[in-house]
Amino acid sequence: MQRVDTLACTRSDGHTIPVQRSRQMLTNLTTQQVNSIVTLAKAARTQRDQFLGNVAEADLADSKAARGEHNPTAALGFEPIPPEAPQIIALREAVAALSSAARAELYALMRAGQGDLAMQTWDRGIGDAERLGDDAVTGSLIEDPDLHHHLTKGLYKSSRGP
Repeated sequence: MQRVDTLACTRSDGHTIPVQRSRQMLTNLTTQQVNSIVTLAKAARTQRDQFLGNVAEADLADSKAARGEHNPTAALGFEPIPPEAPQIIALREAVAALSSAARAELYALMRAGQGDLAMQTWDRGIGDAERLGDDAVTGSLIEDPDLHHHLTKGLYKSSRGP
């Protein structure tokens, strides 16, 4: 995914003009790796929903919030699924197999998909991941029951640019 940064350049006559510079956003992570994790996260979410009895969200909450989390069971994460469930193990292993830099990009992509990070502030998301450390980033990724949706949305946002 490329991002276009707009810079200011001053010409010799003193006029400032905008200059666009392309920059690769996903440098340590491939779209194929993201799509593989999306598939695993979706399988884990499906298993989780089966454990919860596929109860409609409308039956779990009085009214849907205008902003923020719309899934009343999101706070549960993948808790309803036993940690030894094959879907959770596969997801955990896929995330663990990534390099630390690739996990940081995956984290930033998830945050962009959640609406917590604008694509223009991609570097801030990478910096946040580095400050949090590998264990916290991995935990955030693994515990997000909507990871498949957030990553897909993040990929979509990154393909459109800032």
